[in-house]
Amino acid sequence: MAKAAIASVQLVRFDSLRKAGPVPHGGGAGTLFCNVAADTRAAGTEPASQQAFTFLILGLHENAGSAQRFLADRVAWLDEAQEVWSGILEPFRHHGAANYLDRATPGHLFESMMPPDPADGPVVALTTSGWNAGEGLDMNRVREFGAGVLAVRASMTGVPGLRSQQSFFFPGVLECDPITVTFWRDEASIRAFAYGQGSHRRQLDRHRTEGLADRTSFTRFRVLSSAGTWHGESIPVALVRRMRTAARREDLC
Repeated sequence: MAKAAIASVQLVRFDSLRKAGPVPHGGGAGTLFCNVAADTRAAGTEPASQQAFTFLILGLHENAGSAQRFLADRVAWLDEAQEVWSGILEPFRHHGAANYLDRATPGHLFESMMPPDPADGPVVALTTSGWNAGEGLDMNRVREFGAGVLAVRASMTGVPGLRSQQSFFFPGVLECDPITVTFWRDEASIRAFAYGQGSHRRQLDRHRTEGLADRTSFTRFRVLSSAGTWHGESIPVALVRRMRTAARREDLC
């Protein structure tokens, strides 16, 4: 299975309840996955309806050049949005499996990580969960896991270093693994929340002992470049980091 090296994220917010528009089929050369998902939990709608106020367009790419081209081919319905933030993200930590690249055989999404290089600025985290579809699927497990996600989201109010958090369902609800997106001030903030005492740690322990999902993954990213705002704030990017990365990646040209 081919692996990605870079992710693109577009967060889109509207003032009225609606469905998302389409995304480019295939996403262009070098795009391994692209789809749009809805934050139906926050909207209070059924996941299958795909009606929400907030949407995520996720792209997984072979290189940064592919991500740049994908973002440049901006879909028209984003012009109707109240707010859009887009970013090109480079993973520096990745564990677990998801079914975005291969529905039949879920696995790692990204190639081997770059040499250890702690993130020195804003961090974006993507986490996924998935279940093996079929007649034997125990929906009680799915509901228990979903209740845990809601508990964690409720516990995140006022968490130091947290800038934003959303969770999304792709069309088909469980056919494509649901995903959460969180923005953090720095890596220290996300580590303190993820591994400290509280609701998130409890849900991690429950998942390990009870196996509420068939697979999970998490990825932490540094922000290579960004545009727009989210809830009125921009996500700054360290220029030194961007220049250093551009110098070692010929595919940025």
